Amino acid sequence: MTSRLFFLFILPLSLVWSISNGQCVVKNDYAGRLVTICNGYQPKAGFFMNRPDQSQTPKTTVYLGSPYLTFPVYEDGVLEVNHYQTSCKIAFNLVTHQVLCRFESDSIEHAVLPDAFRVGAQRFVRKSGPQGPPVYYKVLYAGKSKVLAQIKGTLQETKREAYRLEEFDGIYTRQERYLIELENKAPQAVTLSRKSVLRVLDHTSDPLPSTTLKNKLTVPELIEAVAAYDGFQ
Repeated sequence: MTSRLFFLFILPLSLVWSISNGQCVVKNDYAGRLVTICNGYQPKAGFFMNRPDQSQTPKTTVYLGSPYLTFPVYEDGVLEVNHYQTSCKIAFNLVTHQVLCRFESDSIEHAVLPDAFRVGAQRFVRKSGPQGPPVYYKVLYAGKSKVLAQIKGTLQETKREAYRLEEFDGIYTRQERYLIELENKAPQAVTLSRKSVLRVLDHTSDPLPSTTLKNKLTVPELIEAVAAYDGFQ
């Protein structure tokens, strides 16, 4: 489908995004490390802005890592809305869970709200909670049941010491939490433990003859357990 009218475009954005009203880019530094560099202005009170006045001085902050899923930030992907699909370059912000799209013929990037999207081999689906904005979950397994992962990015800011040039102003970290979505039921969070998984699968003992669940599981073992559960329903 060539028309893009079925997509909800929230707002146009410049090709360099804003953090705390400063302009930021993601790149590799001289040592090959992935960094996020933000340039702005800081007045005497220390409030970071992007418009200078007489009391402001230029300020550059450097964070180790990136708020985005991939690097380069934009990768080939597919948006899905109302059973329609369209291709574009996609950037997924793990801190805000904002999806950005850039079409081949456009010079502007757009913030979009698809039902699902794919970047490479990774597929994400949108789930709306009782409160707050929608969240996108990575699909790890999709049978009668599903195994989902929420990848959340966080910026841990630090105070840089002036005499240490190698320090960063902060570090982007990622955390994953896992959910099992049984058929016709809401997703339920689980930990990578036998007890947690069996609680969601509604069994007090191991229901999977072909699978021996250990007390502590890996992600592939979690997926294997849910797939085996589907096979025994």
